[in-house]
Amino acid sequence: MSQANKNKKETKNNKIKKEEENIQKESKSNEKNVPIGLPTKTRIKCEVCSKEDAEFYCSQCLVHYCLKCEDLVHSHFLKKKHQKFISQDIFIKNQESKETNNNRCPKHKKKFKIYCEEEDQLICRSCIEYCLDQNHSLLTLNSKSNQIFQKMQIILKEIQTKEKENQLSIQKSQQNKNKLKQKIQQISQQIEKESDLLKQQIDKSKNQQLKVLKTIQIIIENQFNQKIQNNEKTIQKINEDKTKIQKISNLKTKNKNIELINESKELINEFKEIINKFKKRKEKEKEIQKFKLSKEIFDPKMNSQNTIKLKNQNQTAWNPSTNYMGRILGQTKYSTGKHKIQIKIDQFPNTQSRSNRINLGVIQTENREKLIRNRDYEESYYFATHWNKNLLESSKRKKENGKQYEERYPENIKLKENDILEILLDMDQKTIAFKINENYLGIAWENLPKSVHFFAYFPWMKGNKKNQITLI
Repeated sequence: MSQANKNKKETKNNKIKKEEENIQKESKSNEKNVPIGLPTKTRIKCEVCSKEDAEFYCSQCLVHYCLKCEDLVHSHFLKKKHQKFISQDIFIKNQESKETNNNRCPKHKKKFKIYCEEEDQLICRSCIEYCLDQNHSLLTLNSKSNQIFQKMQIILKEIQTKEKENQLSIQKSQQNKNKLKQKIQQISQQIEKESDLLKQQIDKSKNQQLKVLKTIQIIIENQFNQKIQNNEKTIQKINEDKTKIQKISNLKTKNKNIELINESKELINEFKEIINKFKKRKEKEKEIQKFKLSKEIFDPKMNSQNTIKLKNQNQTAWNPSTNYMGRILGQTKYSTGKHKIQIKIDQFPNTQSRSNRINLGVIQTENREKLIRNRDYEESYYFATHWNKNLLESSKRKKENGKQYEERYPENIKLKENDILEILLDMDQKTIAFKINENYLGIAWENLPKSVHFFAYFPWMKGNKKNQITLI
C-alpha cells in the first residue's frame, strides 16, 4: 500500500473519530438537560422555543409544541384546520414502537447519529464513510435541530406579520364600514331634506292653485259687479221712465192733452221694445231648457289616420302630429229629440304665421266615411272659428248639394280658450243653434238631414302647445 493511500485512510478515520466524539458530546449534553426522575426518552422539548416540555404533536406540521407555542402557531387561520394533535403520552408510546424503525438506518439497522445535507437525510456510522468520500456536508443532530428551529422562528415571524396585516385589514374594513354607515346617514338626511323641499313645493303649488281660485273668484265678483252695474243702469232707466210717467201725469192734471199724447207715444214705444226683448229672452231660455245634455264621447274608429289622440275616457281629443289635419266623429246618432252638446276649448294657440281653426258641428250620418277619408264636408252644419293673425273670427257654415255657405258673426262674438260652445240640436224641427257661454246666437241652420253625428276638426300645430277640446 502506498504512502498516499495510507495518509488518505488515516485522514478519513480521524474525521470519523471526530464525528463520533461530537455525537458523544451531544448525547451527554442532552442527558444533562433531562429533569431527574423521568427516563431520557420521555422528556420531549418544544421544538419551537426549546424551553418548555412538549404537550402536543401536530401530525401535519410534524413538530412538537408546548402549550404556549401550539396556541401561538395554530391560531393563524391557515393552520386552524390542521388535523388533531397528539399528546405527549401517546407520542411516548409511539416513540417506543418507532425507535426500531424511524431511529434506525433501514440499510445497516443502526441508530441515526448524524445528518447529511446533500442526501437530505439522517445517516448512521456506516453511512458516514460514503458521505465523506463524496465530500458531503455533515451536521450533528443538535446543529440540524438548531437550524430547523431558526427556520421555524422565521416562519413564525412571517405568520405573525401576516396576522398583523390581517388585523390591519380588519381595522381598515371596520373603518370603511363606519365611513359607509356615515355616508348612508348623510344620504338619509339628504332624502329627508329633499322630502321637506318637495313638501314645500307641494305647499307652493297649493298656494298657487289657491291664488288661481282667488283670481277666478275675483273674475266672478267682477262679472257680478258688472251685472249689478247693468241692473243699476236698468234701475236708472226705470227711474227715468218713472219721471216721464210723472211728467205725463202732471200734463194730465194741467189739461195739456196734446203734449201728453206726444210724450206718452215715445214712452210707450220704449216699453214695448223692452217687453218684447224680455219676452223673447224668456222664451229662448225656456226653449233651451228643453234641450237634454248629450253624454257624447269621441269614436276612436272614426279618426282620420289616427291623427287625433284621445284621453280622459275618450272625452278629450288633441292633435299632437306635425303634419296631419285632424278629423274625428262622436259615437252618438241624433235623429229625434232635442239635444245639447257641450264642448270646452282647452287649447287654441295663435300661430300668427298661418291660419289655425277649429270646426265644431254635425254631419249627415251617411257621409261620415267621406269626411274621415276624403275630407268631404257634404251635408255638414257647423260653427267655425279661426285666427286671422292676432284677430279671432267666427262664422256659421254649411255645405249642401256641393255648395259652401258661410255667414260671419259680429266681431264681439269670439270662441277662445276656456270658452264653452253649446251645439243645440232640435232633430224634431231639424234645426241647429249655437251658444257661447251665456251668449245664445240663435238658430244657425234649418232643414237638417234625418240623422246626424257630431264632428270636430282641428289641424296640427308647431311648437309645444297643440289644439285640444273636451266634451263635457
